[in-house]
Amino acid sequence: MSLIPLSLAETPSKALNRATSHAPYLSRLIDRERETFEAFDQSPPEDIWRDIMLGLANASDVAGTDSVMQDLRCAKRQAHLVLAGADLSGLWSVANVTQKMTEFADVVTKAALLHAAASIDLSLDGLFVIALGKMGARELNYSSDIDVAAFFDPDVFDGGKRSQADSARRIVQQMARTLSDQTADGYVLRTDLRLRPDPSSTPVAVSTQMAEVYYETVGQNWERMVWIKARPCAGDLRAAENFIRTLSPFVWRQHMDYWAINDIHAIKAMINSNSDDRGLERPGADLKLGVGGIREIEFFAQTQQLIMGGRDHRLRVPDTVSAIKQLQSAGLVSSEDADELVSAYGVLRAIEHRIQMRQDEQTHTLPTDDDRRDNVAALCGLASLADLDTAVREIRGNVHSTYLDLFGTETRGLDAAKSGNLVFTGVDPDPGTVKTLTSLGFGDPKNIIQRVAHWHRGNVPATRSPRGRELLTALLPGLLADMSATGDPDEAFKRFQSFLERLSSGVQTLSMLLAEEGLRQDLIATLALAPRLAVTLGQRPQLIEALLTTDQYTALSGDADMDFGDAMNVARRHVREASIRIGHGLLHGHVAAREAGIAYSDLADEAISAMADAAESETVRKFGPIQGDWCVVALGKLGGRALTAGSDLDLMVIYDSEHDEAPAWYTRFTQRLITALSAETAEGQLYEVDMRLRPSGRSGPVAVRLSSFERYHRDDAWTWEHMALTRLRAVCDRNGLSGKITKLTKQLLADVPRRDQLTADILDMRRRLARDKPGQGIWDLKLGEGGLVDLEFVIQRELLMLEEACPLTPRLPDAITMLRQSGQLSSTDSVELMQAEQVISALQQIQRLALTDNVDPTTISDGLKDRLARAIGVADFRAVVEELRRSKAMVQRQRRERIGTVDGEELIEL
Repeated sequence: MSLIPLSLAETPSKALNRATSHAPYLSRLIDRERETFEAFDQSPPEDIWRDIMLGLANASDVAGTDSVMQDLRCAKRQAHLVLAGADLSGLWSVANVTQKMTEFADVVTKAALLHAAASIDLSLDGLFVIALGKMGARELNYSSDIDVAAFFDPDVFDGGKRSQADSARRIVQQMARTLSDQTADGYVLRTDLRLRPDPSSTPVAVSTQMAEVYYETVGQNWERMVWIKARPCAGDLRAAENFIRTLSPFVWRQHMDYWAINDIHAIKAMINSNSDDRGLERPGADLKLGVGGIREIEFFAQTQQLIMGGRDHRLRVPDTVSAIKQLQSAGLVSSEDADELVSAYGVLRAIEHRIQMRQDEQTHTLPTDDDRRDNVAALCGLASLADLDTAVREIRGNVHSTYLDLFGTETRGLDAAKSGNLVFTGVDPDPGTVKTLTSLGFGDPKNIIQRVAHWHRGNVPATRSPRGRELLTALLPGLLADMSATGDPDEAFKRFQSFLERLSSGVQTLSMLLAEEGLRQDLIATLALAPRLAVTLGQRPQLIEALLTTDQYTALSGDADMDFGDAMNVARRHVREASIRIGHGLLHGHVAAREAGIAYSDLADEAISAMADAAESETVRKFGPIQGDWCVVALGKLGGRALTAGSDLDLMVIYDSEHDEAPAWYTRFTQRLITALSAETAEGQLYEVDMRLRPSGRSGPVAVRLSSFERYHRDDAWTWEHMALTRLRAVCDRNGLSGKITKLTKQLLADVPRRDQLTADILDMRRRLARDKPGQGIWDLKLGEGGLVDLEFVIQRELLMLEEACPLTPRLPDAITMLRQSGQLSSTDSVELMQAEQVISALQQIQRLALTDNVDPTTISDGLKDRLARAIGVADFRAVVEELRRSKAMVQRQRRERIGTVDGEELIEL
């Protein structure tokens, strides 16, 4: 490695004079602190520094906050001038500069805290400040923020007239303002208090009891890394030392389980995991966060400390250089690699200081502008800008190569981000992560980072356990890549957020997703396409296991000896899993829409049959057997084998028995069947059941005698009830009663009375429906003009107009075919109706599966638009809208010609 000659080999005053043309901030310091500058000609920097520190010894005793703030800011200017002179002249090493800067930070923090407590007449017993980060390691750079955390021991701290928490908060807030507020004299140190436990929901001073509970229960590995560098810096130092000792088991684990190590390596994998070194060629290098930068060196040391420090006390050192040397002594790093990293660390930190000397800015990035970067080169003592760029590129390249070599065998199968940083630790959004998320297509990367940090803090049930948080860390790179692949990553993230935050426990689900990469990808795609499924899966995450199998739906077998309640729960589990598989197949194009309708209906038939068996057994057990036969018949969508996700069941129970107790017995049987199908149990609900299509609707008995069924439909039924009969289909029966019912229904439809009134009755019904439940636009696939209601009305009218008994055809496509064959529909009309039925039914299948309400083209995802297009075999969503409009226009025309017009309807134009 070629080292940059950072020393200018001059006296401090000459070095500073030379630097003023390159660093405006230093020029201003010399003007304001002329006495300190001139002292370089009389005294060595160590003596000047000692005088500054002695001058701060009684800073907190000065009357008035304004005076204290002024004195501290003056001392900061003097300290910065001495540090710059000693650094640029080469009299002080980088390590000496960072230690002196930390010494200054300690002294002014103590002064600010003492003054804040004195201003409200309180003692600091039990209240203390812990230095973290670079301040804790005594590695502060020239213009560092300071990372500190404040705590109070409730058994010791006296809050005076206020509560302990309120008094502690006031003192710490005043301390921070004293250091951070910008005045006419500038500021002292930007003070960051956000490394305390859960900073979004805790005050700036946290009780030690609360902090101990937090770290024991939800403390994360990155926070353990933070506390490696912890040391007392102000306030009650004995209480601070006791607190740090209390946290030692949290930081230094004697035994690291696989997942804790995996989590640490996953954090590593998310930092610059893209080994693409093209960033090394860019002139505006981020010396801290960029490839081959300071963070890579620090991170390597800290992760090894976390993994090995629980057993090897030599590794429990706060500063980076000492940590690397101890890793070398422990045989964990070769001498060559250790020397490489230590040397590079010193050089990068020294350049970092010179970048900050230019304007006293907390930046670690070399300017992209050649002139400003040339100023940095001059401050480094280099002859040309090219020398700086070459040296920085070489150093960073060597660091990154060493970093990858040291970590290369420790990925443990974890996904790596393919496009750059994915860092969700700490309190500030990582700039590299913002860039990565932007490149992945996320519109609000900072919101993503904040939400993930919220999860990492254990604020949702799925991540309350350490294992849950570690699993999430391992999964994140792959999850985010999968979200990007959906084409709408923001919506995919939102759906995954809903899913994750609904989980009652995360370990099992997250473990499954980590073990099954295909399942993870499948889940994200499914959530992105179908928010309705996202809610279902979030409520019952065990259903994800159903996606692991491609087996056909196994039959639901009954058990005559099974308890009624157990039978209900078994059926619910079976139907949920099978429904998820059907929906998943439909959503991803493995199952055609028409096939899905049949599959959903067959599944419902299975459930009805099983629950009917259970209901019969339960009724017999409680009331004894009864003579006679029974049959459960389906109507509506179930009758037509066109169920969709979430459809209710239109059912009727018909029995054939003249026994005196039959009405009561079959009523009890039917009530138990309804309960078995619709009651909410620990396993949820099967289906909503609608029995209103039975004779006399709600006012009639829930179970209908066959003779009563025949008599009602011959003498008393309304036209709409005859229309409903066209979709009657037997689901299950005893002793072949279904055959009698089917034959009877065919004859009833052939003998419909008042055929001359059919059209008028149907038109009246359609008009009432339009008035009471008006359609909601082109995407109202059921009630809107030209929707499924119109289609069913047209087909049912033509079926009822037939004057001879024809095969019972409850499926709409079969009915259209039969009507064409009978001559009731022309070939042209039947083709139009068949095409329209296919389009509208297919779109409704996807709509009911994916969405909780009607389609809003402005909000649905691109992925769902594509799925809608594939469902009806067109190129894109624009073609979907055109095909839907054309289909509904054809149905509307058929309804207007055959039945009549609806008041106020708008003609659908192609």
